[in-house]
Parts: sequence; C-alpha cells; structure tokens
Amino acid sequence: MPCLQEGRTPGGMPFRAALPLQGVGARCVRRLKDEGETHLARPLGAILATALTSWVTPTTWIVPVPTARAAFRRRGYRVPDLLIRRAHEAPQAVLSVRPLADQRGLGARARESNVRGTMRARRRGDGARAVIVDDVVTTGATVDEAARALEGAGFHVIGAVALAATPRRGGFGSTSSGTH
Repeated sequence: MPCLQEGRTPGGMPFRAALPLQGVGARCVRRLKDEGETHLARPLGAILATALTSWVTPTTWIVPVPTARAAFRRRGYRVPDLLIRRAHEAPQAVLSVRPLADQRGLGARARESNVRGTMRARRRGDGARAVIVDDVVTTGATVDEAARALEGAGFHVIGAVALAATPRRGGFGSTSSGTH
C-alpha cells in the first residue's frame, strides 16, 4: 500500500511521492524502467494516482518530465507518460529535452549542472495550472528544471508528483502525510 510522502526540491517546488525508492518499490521501478516489464505500469500507475488525486482538477495540465531520446530508443516507451495513462489521466507532452548525460551515478550538484537549461516548453501556458510528473525524484534537479521551463512559458506550476523518491530526498518518515 502506498505511503504518500511530501518534500521540496532544492528550488523550493513542493512534491509528492507515492513510494520510497527502496525495497519492493525500488525493485518494481527498476523492472519497469530497466527490464521492460511494462505489465507493472498498471499497478504502479494506480499507486501514482493516489499522489496525483488532490492536485488535479479538470483544468490542470499533467506534464510528464520528458524522456531523453536515447532512453526512449532503448525502452520503446516513456515511463512517466505510461504511468500517467495507467493512473487514468492524460499526459500533456509540453516539455522537450535536449540530449544530456545519463543522471545515474551523479551527485546532487552534478545532476543540477547536467539538467540546467536542457528543457523547453513547446507551447504557452497562459496561466494554466500544471503538475509535473516524474517516475523518480532523486535530488529534485530534474523537477526544478521542468518547473523553470514551464513557468518561463507562462504555466503556474503547483507542484510535482513522482511514483517514488529516494529516502533522503523525500524525507521519508519525517514528512509523511500519514496516509498509508
């Protein structure tokens, strides 16, 4: 059962994660992302929906963090988009990303430097509310970059939702919403 966790990125963006990236949850995320086990998207999407519910209204744009071209070619699917659809929502492909180095293995500062300036919005927001969705929040650098691009295009970003967050990033245990 999911345990909603809340935190803030280094840039101050509020985020929610449905699971800590540890134990069974981490294994399921890795199997979906790295081993092509897309059958896990249905239950993981249902878990993501628990974190999305209170932030989404009929007019809220649900914006997935864009998947790098190399990752898309390797997997054949975009993990955040797939999870959003399995959460019974419609992903809005507003953001694009230019090529960047793989984030795995990078520390917080290196991740921030790696993603800085890599995203852009493909359309104007005209004040529309948006929620950013990613599969995993590690340091928050990717969420902050997505928020920068969306806000620069006129969206009002109310927060971010992730399927999972690393325990040190999400403050698991200390900022739990109490929903188990």
